Amino acid sequence: MISQAPSVAIIGGGPAGMSCALWLCNYGLQPIIVERDVVLGGMARRSPYPNEWLLGRPGETARENAYAFERHLRQLSATVCLGARPRQLRREGDGRFRLDPILCGAHSSGLPAAHPFSTATLVIATGTRYQGEEWLDRVHNARLMAAQGRVHVGAPWAGEPDADFGSHVAVIGGGDNAFDVARMLAERGVRVTIVMRSSAPRAQPLIVQRLLKHRGMTQVLSRRSVRAVEDCDPRLRLQLDDGDCIEVDHVILLLGYRPNSDESWMLDLALKKDARGYFVVDGNMETSCPGVFAVGDVANSLHPCIVSAVASGAAAAREIAKRLGWAPA
Repeated sequence: MISQAPSVAIIGGGPAGMSCALWLCNYGLQPIIVERDVVLGGMARRSPYPNEWLLGRPGETARENAYAFERHLRQLSATVCLGARPRQLRREGDGRFRLDPILCGAHSSGLPAAHPFSTATLVIATGTRYQGEEWLDRVHNARLMAAQGRVHVGAPWAGEPDADFGSHVAVIGGGDNAFDVARMLAERGVRVTIVMRSSAPRAQPLIVQRLLKHRGMTQVLSRRSVRAVEDCDPRLRLQLDDGDCIEVDHVILLLGYRPNSDESWMLDLALKKDARGYFVVDGNMETSCPGVFAVGDVANSLHPCIVSAVASGAAAAREIAKRLGWAPA
């Protein structure tokens, strides 16, 4: 008689969560993905930029990578609960985890609405989000301009083929994304001004060098910050902290990422985090709470990308299957 396969809850349906589900299915286990968006793919689904780092998928964007991962996952026996987020998580007396999800829409398959379930192990794959909300609150008039679609948080808008950039864009930030997006805009004939608080770029030297080829279209203002955003229809006037002003058509905030490690349902687990809020994990992607694993960008502050996310999901699945007796030790 074949025993029923244990279920494993995966919170988050980006590349890491989908990879973990694939490997769990291949080991004969029953993964249940709980994803707050109405589609799978996570941050990769939002990225229109070419992903040159994934072996075997040349010429594809991160968004196309996410589509391919989803198509593969849909061929498996994984349960997918979309438009949902955990409401409560608690550990029961037998050591199992009881998860009560909230469904935010009718987009799920295989799981009744608001159906609680129990799982021996839990995988957190909640990823990261773009930083910039604090900037919008701190800079006068910035949030209003964001609501009008003239100030953008994160990189995706600048990569969309049908975006109307105008003739001049301000990029706020000094890291890889800021310099890479500035280069791509310059290549499309858009003048770019990078405004950064640091005295030197945090971007990789190679990315900085690529931008230098477009000196006539770009300038970098270091040790500067924006104090206010004024509406000078049809343009925006940025007031800088040194008294200077620049007029642009759009502003893009590229201030890095923040891990989604602070959701209320996680609090009772008291998971260990590093100074930046990323979950601390061991070589098997297990957190400080036995039986709870964290995969993908939410546990990777050093090299976050699709490749590392997929690998971490596989590593966690392998360890989970071993512990549950469904994979060779």
